[in-house]
Amino acid sequence: MNIQTQLFIRWRGIIFITILIKIILILFSAAANPHSTSDILSLWIHWDGPHYIDIAKNWYQTTGDPINFIVFYPLYPILIKISNIAFGNFNLSAIIISCIFSISASVFLYELVLLDFNKRVALLSVWFLNIFPTAYFLQAAYTESLFLTTSLATLYFYRKRSFIKSGLIGAFASMTRINGILLLPIFLMESKNLGKNFIALLLTPVGFFIYLLINLIIFNDPLYFSKILSLHWYKQLAWPWISIRNLINFYPNQTGDYYYLFLAELITIFLLAIVTILVYIKVRKSYGIYMFLNLLLFTSTSFIMSTPRYALVLFPIFILLAIINNKFLLALISTISLLLLFLLTYQYTQGRWAF
Repeated sequence: MNIQTQLFIRWRGIIFITILIKIILILFSAAANPHSTSDILSLWIHWDGPHYIDIAKNWYQTTGDPINFIVFYPLYPILIKISNIAFGNFNLSAIIISCIFSISASVFLYELVLLDFNKRVALLSVWFLNIFPTAYFLQAAYTESLFLTTSLATLYFYRKRSFIKSGLIGAFASMTRINGILLLPIFLMESKNLGKNFIALLLTPVGFFIYLLINLIIFNDPLYFSKILSLHWYKQLAWPWISIRNLINFYPNQTGDYYYLFLAELITIFLLAIVTILVYIKVRKSYGIYMFLNLLLFTSTSFIMSTPRYALVLFPIFILLAIINNKFLLALISTISLLLLFLLTYQYTQGRWAF
C-alpha cells in the first residue's frame, strides 16, 4: 500500500465531513435564494471577495477605488490568478481555492491535535471548525481557509522539527494575513534553545516583507497600506480598552441587522477573552498566548469589526471545545453553532453584511 493510499484512508473521514458540510451549505444557499439573478458562485463572492478577484485580474492599482485594495495581502489573489489559467473563470478559481484549502486546514488541524490528544479530540476539533458560526467563509472568496492551512501547517511542521518546511509555509502565512507574524511567539515558547529552529524564525516574516516590498515598489512607501487603512477603511491603532468602549457606545445606536451584528462583535470579544484563558490553562500555553495576541490585534483598532470572522482562524477554540467530555454540552454547542452557521450563511449569500 503506497503512502498516498495510506493517507487517504487516514483522512477520508475528515475529508468526507468537510466536503459534506460544504455541499450542504452550497445547496442551502441556492435554496435560500431561489429568485436570485446571480449564478451560484456569485452568492459566495461578496464584500472583500470581489476586491481579491480584482487584484487577481489587475494586480494593485494606483488610481481610482482599486487603490484602496492595497490593504489586502497578495498570496490569495496570486493563487486565484494561477488557478484561472486552468479554470478560465476568476470566480470559480477563488471558490475552488478556498474549498481546497478548507479541506487541507481540516487535515492539518487533525494532525496537529493528535500531537497532544487522542483521535476523538482531533475529530471533534475538525467538526467544530467546520460548523463554527462563521465557517461559511471557508468556502467563500476570503482568505480564512488559506490562512488556516498555512498557519496550522507551519505549527505542525515546527512541532515535528521540520524547521525549513515550517519557515517556508510560515512565510506563506504572513503573505496571507498579518496574523502570520503572530506565529513567531509560539516558536519561541515551543523552543528550549534557538538551534536549527532559528531558520523558521527567519523565514516566517519573509511573506510580510514581500508585502511591504510590494507597497514600496508600487507606492514608494512600504507602509502605504497603513495610510489607506486609516483614510479609507477608518482603521487606526488604538488602545483595546478605548476601542471596546467605542464599540459599547456605538452598537446601541444601530438599527435592524446592524444592531445585532455589532452586539455580536462585543459578545465575541468577551467570549474570546474567556476562551483565551481556558486555552492557556487546559490546552497549551503557547496556543493561549497566540489567542491573546490575536485578540489584542483584533481590538487594537479604532473601528472594531469582523471579530466573529477573525475568530474562525483561532484553531485553539476548536481544541478547547473538543476536550469537553459532557455529551449534552457537546450536543448543545453543536446545535447552537449549526443554527448560527445557517442563519449567517443565509445573511451572507443574500449579500448582506455578515462579518
